[in-house]
Amino acid sequence: MMITIQVLQVPAQLPESYWNLFLSRVSEERRGQAARFVHQADAYRSVLGEVLTRVTLSKLTGLKPGDLSYTRNQYGKPSLNLSHHAGVQFNVSHSGDWIALISGGDADLGVDVEKIAPIDMKIAERFFSLTESGFLAEEPAEMQLETFYRLWTLKESYIKAAGMGLSMPLDSFSMIRNAPGNWHSPEAAAYAFLSLRLDHGHMLAACSAGEDLPAQPDVITIEELYQALL
Repeated sequence: MMITIQVLQVPAQLPESYWNLFLSRVSEERRGQAARFVHQADAYRSVLGEVLTRVTLSKLTGLKPGDLSYTRNQYGKPSLNLSHHAGVQFNVSHSGDWIALISGGDADLGVDVEKIAPIDMKIAERFFSLTESGFLAEEPAEMQLETFYRLWTLKESYIKAAGMGLSMPLDSFSMIRNAPGNWHSPEAAAYAFLSLRLDHGHMLAACSAGEDLPAQPDVITIEELYQALL
């Protein structure tokens, strides 16, 4: 089972019929959460993230999207219940205009997408390793924001794959660029990494515990997601 990465762009407005169908296919907990969001965009990201996950895992397991159920480890990482092909791996992330899902294979997986926004570079001194902070400081000024988000998403994808979340300090390991577009971590030598821009305002990173990652994500449309649920 090959690893795939899928990305879905969140629309500014969904047709009511689409939204109602998507809401009907997620958990009661998710519907309640969506109703409490102040901003509709947050509700869209939350619900569409679960819908994309259910549709994809349905295809991988042969189960209906609504029959899938999940469990979480002690750090909060979700996985399929043991009765649902527990070996199928997945991880989901959303930020800004995009949702990203990585799935397939037998190895632990992690994915992170972040909206690129101006930040105080001093934050790197708090969360990055000395190696990474030094590397970032040596980057040309016009590249520092992009490099920051590459490092941040790569690190997030790794701690999500490892399944320990932020209980694993971000400065306890380093991401190293050993060639253009080629990243690795000396502390996680068995892991494969991918880093790329989704568009001018969003960065994506993915991580796999030893299995090859696709070079590019598959772009899924809202229409495709809607049709898959009919």
